[in-house]
Amino acid sequence: MLRRMKEMKRLGLLLMGLCWVWTAWGQETYPFVQRDTTTLMLDLYRPAEPANGYTVVHIYGGGFINGSRTKQWDADYCRRLAEMGYTAVAMDYRLGLRSTYTDGKSKLQALKDAFYMAAADCSAAVRYLVEHGKELGIAADKIILEGSSAGAITALMTDFGRCNGLAFAAELPEGWKPAGVVAYSGAIYSETGSLKWAQAPAPTLLFHGEVDKIVPYKQIVLGRKGLYGSSAITKKMEKYEYPYCVYRLKNLGHEVSVAGPMTTGELEFFVQQYVKDGRRLYEDVTMRDASVGPSKWTDMRLRDLYKKPKSTDNRSDK
Repeated sequence: MLRRMKEMKRLGLLLMGLCWVWTAWGQETYPFVQRDTTTLMLDLYRPAEPANGYTVVHIYGGGFINGSRTKQWDADYCRRLAEMGYTAVAMDYRLGLRSTYTDGKSKLQALKDAFYMAAADCSAAVRYLVEHGKELGIAADKIILEGSSAGAITALMTDFGRCNGLAFAAELPEGWKPAGVVAYSGAIYSETGSLKWAQAPAPTLLFHGEVDKIVPYKQIVLGRKGLYGSSAITKKMEKYEYPYCVYRLKNLGHEVSVAGPMTTGELEFFVQQYVKDGRRLYEDVTMRDASVGPSKWTDMRLRDLYKKPKSTDNRSDK
């Protein structure tokens, strides 16, 4: 009996500890889709005091070759969103440029497949959130897609696929539209010879360094295939009178994707002015951000991102 009481006491303390962790982190984890032998998961961060009913689906960056929804930086960002009153969701997606998915493919084919694969997984995550919205407390019409770098491409591609009825977005709920899209150093890949939407995209917030050499600020076009960065996207959005807000960061490269998302004031402005009230059509700002200085990311090129690290040993350099 005494032994059983001690075991029960330990169990009680363990459960108390688990409850404390959940309360402190405000996080719940759910599987949302099975892909081959992999179960993709999402973490949901609930706000202590919901402010506006919006949910931000955060898609991490990492060049489609690394990264994780559970990395400290990404988790901190989601908790910050929750502190602002948003429900934040950090999602898994398949990293299509890992060797598992690239064998026998050209570089361009592998890159395209990585874009489509990630957007398909984002579509599945949205479907899960919408289908389980009642028990999760998520409103289908108040879901914002947000990401940095590869995650920004994924967010933009998901809405682009929705607008154009592309196969990789087929898992999105029928008739669903994001309340907004937020992209830090993002781009859209298109094979139609130009950038077009068959129906209006969601209001879009873009941040991009003007000298970004990893994700193009302008565009890279090969024949009918093109990767269109924030400058090209907003040029077309203005032409077609689609609502957008863009922050062009002078003298900065890809570090905008690393430091930019922590500037949540612009996100709140975007939600209030574009998403919630719909009062604004364009906001185009060219700026220098004193809080984000030049770094290794300023001059880094795409080929540098995928360089294999040199082997090292334990010998000291002399």
